[in-house]
Amino acid sequence: MTPKDIIKSIYQWLYKHRIALGIILLYSVIALSLMAPMASSKIINGMFGDTASHVGYVAQARTAIIEGQFPLRVAPIEDNGWRYPGFQFYSQLPYFLGGWFYKLVTPTNPYEAYKLVIILALIVGGFYIYRLSLKLTQSRIAGVLAGIAYMSAPYLLNNIHARGAFTEAIAQGILPVVLYYVIQSYSTGKRRYLILSSFSWFCLAVTHLITFVYCTLFIALLALIVVIQTRKTDFTFSRLLPPLQGYGLGWLLSFYFLGPVVFISSHLSIRKQISANNPFGTNTYTPLANLLSPTSLPPEPSQTGLAGTYGLHPAVGWILLAAWGVVMYYHYFAPSLPPKLQQTRPYMLGLLWVFGIALFLTWSPINIWVIIPRQLWVTQFTFRFLTHVMWSGALLTAYATVLIFRRRLDRRHLIIGILLIILVSRPWLPAPKGTLTVDELKKEPLFRYSGALDYLYRSPITTLYGKADLLLLHPDWTPGYSTWNTFVNHPLLLEAELRYPIWEEGENPILFIEGEVSLENIADTATLEVHIDGKTIGSFALISRELKGKVPFPSLPESSNDFGLKFVVKGATRDGQPLNIRISKLYLDGMLPKHTLIPVTETEDNCQQQGVSTVCEITVTQEANIVQLPVLYYPQMMKVWVNDERFKKGFPVHYRDYNLTGLDLKPGTYTIRTTFHGLAWANWVSGFAWLGLIGLIILPNFRRLKD
Repeated sequence: MTPKDIIKSIYQWLYKHRIALGIILLYSVIALSLMAPMASSKIINGMFGDTASHVGYVAQARTAIIEGQFPLRVAPIEDNGWRYPGFQFYSQLPYFLGGWFYKLVTPTNPYEAYKLVIILALIVGGFYIYRLSLKLTQSRIAGVLAGIAYMSAPYLLNNIHARGAFTEAIAQGILPVVLYYVIQSYSTGKRRYLILSSFSWFCLAVTHLITFVYCTLFIALLALIVVIQTRKTDFTFSRLLPPLQGYGLGWLLSFYFLGPVVFISSHLSIRKQISANNPFGTNTYTPLANLLSPTSLPPEPSQTGLAGTYGLHPAVGWILLAAWGVVMYYHYFAPSLPPKLQQTRPYMLGLLWVFGIALFLTWSPINIWVIIPRQLWVTQFTFRFLTHVMWSGALLTAYATVLIFRRRLDRRHLIIGILLIILVSRPWLPAPKGTLTVDELKKEPLFRYSGALDYLYRSPITTLYGKADLLLLHPDWTPGYSTWNTFVNHPLLLEAELRYPIWEEGENPILFIEGEVSLENIADTATLEVHIDGKTIGSFALISRELKGKVPFPSLPESSNDFGLKFVVKGATRDGQPLNIRISKLYLDGMLPKHTLIPVTETEDNCQQQGVSTVCEITVTQEANIVQLPVLYYPQMMKVWVNDERFKKGFPVHYRDYNLTGLDLKPGTYTIRTTFHGLAWANWVSGFAWLGLIGLIILPNFRRLKD
């Protein structure tokens, strides 16, 4: 083709798609305007949300991409650089996009890359609500307004600006894509929609697991109602096959991500949190009055008039509420519907039910969660159901627009509708607050808070190891700010009994402790006592800021299988709070060589990162046979090579409240290489699924070429 032909082809394509491109341009302007609280490129918006944490993860994603990670699995510098698999268990796609934007588009500013991903999600979400609304109502103007209603929904703005819920906001942009292709697969049965449906399900699964789980359930509810409504007129079971195949293939495509979540997460710290926290306890965020409020208000009074998380005011939004009310009236009380809505009336009814049930679960006036499977407690907060109020309400907005104006819709309604929707949503754009600069964050781009702890592997201690720093937190702790602080900033000696397995015959454990005492908070005198099974075996007078000493362990009864170790401070403090004793070392010595470590504090000086692998040069002596590597331990998800030979006998060895990888080696010098690769069999499942998807795409084209 000549350059002239190419230009002509481009012009013809642009002319053919001019309306869609115009709508995308409109949505781009609206998306940019909705990002106004994040207008600054230097100071990160959000005093109490997680925005800064996610921007830090975008920066780490770029590092992971440079390392050669594909897909993203490990946050390279989180948790002391010990290869924390935050991307593997939490989310991948938003950070993957953000990392590439940071690498190629905004190479000096991860915050700008973060915002670009959100803007893209807003545009995509709005555009696919428009496309689906156009299919259901056959009204372009109604579809455009529905897309804007979705983009400016209060909960989506809450996620972006108040909560800093980056991955959930991106999932809310992907969800309309999933919904559109599921309905197209059901309506047409065409192969291309099956392919796009499976890919969209994959994108949602690797973006936000909670949205994926509940999107599955609410789309199933919508499908059930549509099937019931059309069972005698326009339904055959064969029509269900394409959407079900798309969903199943989406699962297989993302199984390298979902497999570890399903089979490994029972041992992760976040599972304890989910199992213990009933979502009903969070409905204080969503009283009915606030959900119906026409303006953004905190759910509870406070001295400052602000919510605990600034700007977090979950609400439905009156545009969506009005749409639900209008469609409810016309569906149940109006004598007839416009002819072009008759065919999609089952979807209208399904959307009414999805909206109502999701709103009820958000409000949750009674504790129905006690009869719901614990696995569904993964939602954590009842306000997360507003996502499903959003998409059903946005589609109902299109229906309501057609029902009210019938055939009289024109550009005037479009312009006034846009202004009305944006103005009604304006209260959920909070005034920007923040002090953290982008330059400060770039120096230490960490996820922090509970995100650095949620996906730690927590296996019980079955063997005592010499030189291994002992636990500071109870094994049943749940992630939260105080425990994160104990992990990362201030390793503290807490007054809690921790139980350990008994040592072997021939071992004579001696407890070594080093730390720092907050002397200024001691009211008079204080003593630190060491207890085993309630008996005092040693004590230290807290008379200097430096704490350093050792305590031999006594013999235990032969019938003992374990023992309880506890530290007790005797003496009053000035503020009445427990005395802070910051720990630098807390370990046992006097163990047999087979149970004695070369601790991580020594090995990490001999390790370096080479691409996606951690490579260590270690010399094992007669005195200590266990190598503690600076790599977090996850069973079946790591590959270890010792002197270029696969080594399959790694095991967890505790360093305080982390489980690091331990290797039992004979005396000698070794080159050790470790790589986090996920579950191998789950990777193979996904690999074959991707080959199958590629086959679905290219085989028909290959046949046409052959013919």
